Amino acid sequence: MFSTRRVLQSRLRNLGTQSQLLLRLRSPSSRNTSTITQQSAPEGSKWPRRLIYAGVFGGLGVAAGKWMDARISAPVEPETTEDGIKLEEIRRVYEIGLPIVQELRSNPDYVEVDVYGNFSEEDKKQRLTSGPLKGSRALAVQKVFWNDKEQKAISVVYLGNGMEGWPTVVHGGALATVIDENLGRVAIRSLPARTGVTANLEINYRAPVYSGNFYTFHSSVDRERSTDRKAYVTGEVRDPVGRLCVQASALFVVPKKYNVKEIGERF
Repeated sequence: MFSTRRVLQSRLRNLGTQSQLLLRLRSPSSRNTSTITQQSAPEGSKWPRRLIYAGVFGGLGVAAGKWMDARISAPVEPETTEDGIKLEEIRRVYEIGLPIVQELRSNPDYVEVDVYGNFSEEDKKQRLTSGPLKGSRALAVQKVFWNDKEQKAISVVYLGNGMEGWPTVVHGGALATVIDENLGRVAIRSLPARTGVTANLEINYRAPVYSGNFYTFHSSVDRERSTDRKAYVTGEVRDPVGRLCVQASALFVVPKKYNVKEIGERF
């Protein structure tokens, strides 16, 4: 009985030893296999991802380069073939790409008119905003929507890169010139003499005005303060999404000591 028990115990020990040896032999290979799998799997998935990143960032770099070249390139000379092509593109955007234009056209209280309607072509050449600042590089489009009931106007103006004071940003003095003219148009419409000059102009710049974009110039007469010889006008400049960029106020007067040419009924 004792000998049988010892034989059984001996066999069980042998089996246990053999099983431990098998486990030891198998475990390194399984670990190596799993390690190899874990190491090799990411290597296979990195390359497609790298190629995608390279393509995306490479495309963005090329697009950004072209955009910057267009933004900082020299302005196009007026009355050239390239200028004519750009003018057509800008006018097309005005006609079909600006919601504010469609909105104002659908409002019966507003009448759409061109600027400098009272001047001949020769006279326009002598004026700053219709002569030196004409063409796609500067004031490519200037349209006025006049509201006679409320004595106010909304002008839609394209500001080209020839008006920059800093790359991509419109010069404050050039912007003040356009603001002065838009306020003056509304002021003169309210004066019986249909003429006047700027006596005071105050401008507060609230946000940058970037070149190569359309902006709206809002002008209205302060009826309570204005008289037959003085017109007080306030104005704003807003970007294509309606953000306030500039606030302005001005006083226009009819001179007493010298005669100023009558502007007339048109803008």
